[in-house]
Amino acid sequence: MSMISFRATLLACTGLFAAVSNPALAAVDEYTVESSQRLQIDLDVCSAESQLAVRGDTGTDLDFEVNGPDGATLLSDAGIDDYISLVLENENEGCATFDLYVSNLGEEKNDLTVVLTPIVEGSTRVVKLLVDGGTTEKHSFKACGTSARVSARGDGDTDLDFIIRNADGGIVHEDDASSDETSVELAGLLSDCERFEIEVTNLGGVYNAMMLVVEPEGYDPAEYSGTAPTTTLAATTAADGPGGPEIRTVEAEGSGPGNYTAAANTRLLLNLPVCGTRRLEVRGSGSSDLDFALSNSDGDEIYSDLDLSDMTFKTLDAPQECETYSLAVSNVGSVDNTFEVGLIDPATRIGDIGEGDYPIRANTSTKVALQICGKTKISARGGGETDLDFDVTDGTGNSVHSDYDMTDATEFTLDPEGTCKDYQISVSNLGNTGNTLTVAFGKEGVNTALRQQDGPFVAGPTRPISGIARPGQIVGFRKGLTGSAEALNRKVSLFNNTGEALISLYWSNSATIGWGDDRLSSSSLARDQQWNVEVTDGSAACLFDFRAVTETDREIEVGQVNVCETGTVMFE
Repeated sequence: MSMISFRATLLACTGLFAAVSNPALAAVDEYTVESSQRLQIDLDVCSAESQLAVRGDTGTDLDFEVNGPDGATLLSDAGIDDYISLVLENENEGCATFDLYVSNLGEEKNDLTVVLTPIVEGSTRVVKLLVDGGTTEKHSFKACGTSARVSARGDGDTDLDFIIRNADGGIVHEDDASSDETSVELAGLLSDCERFEIEVTNLGGVYNAMMLVVEPEGYDPAEYSGTAPTTTLAATTAADGPGGPEIRTVEAEGSGPGNYTAAANTRLLLNLPVCGTRRLEVRGSGSSDLDFALSNSDGDEIYSDLDLSDMTFKTLDAPQECETYSLAVSNVGSVDNTFEVGLIDPATRIGDIGEGDYPIRANTSTKVALQICGKTKISARGGGETDLDFDVTDGTGNSVHSDYDMTDATEFTLDPEGTCKDYQISVSNLGNTGNTLTVAFGKEGVNTALRQQDGPFVAGPTRPISGIARPGQIVGFRKGLTGSAEALNRKVSLFNNTGEALISLYWSNSATIGWGDDRLSSSSLARDQQWNVEVTDGSAACLFDFRAVTETDREIEVGQVNVCETGTVMFE
């Protein structure tokens, strides 16, 4: 199955971007789960099988548990994402109630959609599986129709091997290629559906979130005519967060710059008197994740930092001669963290700043503060032990470079345009051992060669202690698309050969699920016209999917276009 078809299948199952096959008989409901909250949602089904799909808004990490009518756990998903998909089998003669539990591990609310659809012979079945690193798992699935297309695809973090067996134990498909996806057509099926088993071996050291999709062909087109399913909010409780008990708030002893200790599962409040312009720099000990929220003297939050590190940097410019800010430091880990708060006069920060070595513990994140005063090539590389992911932002928080490939090195150029500007590098260590990051500056035009790797690292962190996933973690990135994002030409000409105007245009990384924003916004692309654009999402990916909507609401999709090699996309 093509990636574009895979995307369409997922979206159809979630009900977020495409209609289900029979919307009158599908339950599509929206719920909001607040920070540190756990919802219990009753799922009432009367069909023999039902497709359940749940998707959040990608803002926070959600954990899921699904229990059957007898209380047995059918699914427990603690992956670093906010979606699930599975098939519910009702063994009762009548209707039955399943329980869905959703826990929000983030510090912001998450708006989620629950879709529950009766399954008939012509339904596409979609199941999300978490395959632990270094393990082999076996899962049963049904295939209906005279034939069925079975596709399995991981999140891109590890190599997966596959074996599919029929009900007699005979091998009907085997794939041990160096990838995490496979596809096969199962031909000669019986009309009453057959059961198969897929065996998945994860050759990596971390879990892989895999989607299994079964699409029937030559099936009985009869639709479900029974009682429609429903979903109901049954209970709301406090979530059991990764740190254990609910975070308590205490006031710090003292104020201003200095050393402080935030106890485990504690929010520490401290005052920061600031006169004039000062650069706030907070650095933890690396023992746990710290989240930060800064408020002005009126109590209005003006800045927050909820990533997986224990550092933050922010330039403060007191609107009055002096102002007292309030800094809330939340230790979401299970151990204490001693951190240092500095308020630095920018006039004392002279020249380029940021070169050096920075240790990063296993499965954690850190930041490196940079001050750049001229056009400079930056080389950031680890010691070769683990995969490192990089995000570079300027002083306003805008992304200027990112690199999610399976190495521990990246290279980019910063140009402050004749002045000194602040930047920061956010680095995530995805390995199970520590790594030391070396940041070096070079003159523009000087080749600061990156470390040569012996092979790709196995990416993907074990479960972190914070609820906010790293960029790209929720949906993953396709393997084999490594290299500097800046070094590749992604300029593409979009041609409208549809004979009518295009009113909407979308494109997104083929390894992701959603389409994102309408690139045309409120404008349109007239017929026989072209639009020259640069197609990128900040990653090193080259494969993108495109979707256009005409003025007569005709939808056109062009999938898996290699924008690093192809300069045109035709809509016809």
